[in-house]
Amino acid sequence: MFRGFLRQVFFSLSFLLLFSMNHIDFIAHVPVGEHPLVVAWEGTGLAPEEIEVEGWKKIDDRFSNLATLQKKAEEVKRRLRLKTDHPLYCGEEPGFVFVNLDGFLPGGSRVLVTFQAVRKGTGEEETHCGLTAFAPPVPDLRDYLRRLERAVTPITGDFPFKAALRGQWPGRLTEEQATELMEKVFARLRADLISGGPAGVAGQWLGCSHQLGEGVRTEAGRVNLEFAYRYDVRNDVTHVILGTPRVPYGL
Repeated sequence: MFRGFLRQVFFSLSFLLLFSMNHIDFIAHVPVGEHPLVVAWEGTGLAPEEIEVEGWKKIDDRFSNLATLQKKAEEVKRRLRLKTDHPLYCGEEPGFVFVNLDGFLPGGSRVLVTFQAVRKGTGEEETHCGLTAFAPPVPDLRDYLRRLERAVTPITGDFPFKAALRGQWPGRLTEEQATELMEKVFARLRADLISGGPAGVAGQWLGCSHQLGEGVRTEAGRVNLEFAYRYDVRNDVTHVILGTPRVPYGL
């Protein structure tokens, strides 16, 4: 089952001031129709290897039965034109029902959809929908996201997504190199640094840019951009990911 859809640190004020004064030469204009995340990623100089999209939402305050969830899943499948190798995977037990859909878009990206209904011991009832997509780099990220939105919103209502680009840096990325990449990425979207910093073999920065969506609230403030890296010693590569409003999954 796909219960764990959501896997979800801090830098000094002096670095924030330094960032705001330097690297203005990296600022880039976002062309009309192009997704800002793609423009920001270009600042890394790395080829994107994968696009990840994730969304999760409570769609009803009531408990939905198995037949209802199956109908919703089949409608999503039809609207996305998903090709599937297996029938819907369903489960039912007292107080919990789920339906999982696993398929591929015509362009080849994999899409996983789950509908879950829960009846809690307190008497509360909820129905949720989750969607995850993994895709190779696409010519138009904005259009790709809109396609997913158009498929699910008639069934779920407004369905916010997290979207991210992943790539690899050969060898170990030093703290200084990682910080420089972050600065280039953030400057391209004129993003304010909210929190974060390097921490040896891994690091994370959170920011906010007016060129992206509303974002999410954190203890440090509103966030709609996240840049992170992690060194993989076994394969001697550093995984780099850039997401909005947050990274869908950890590195």
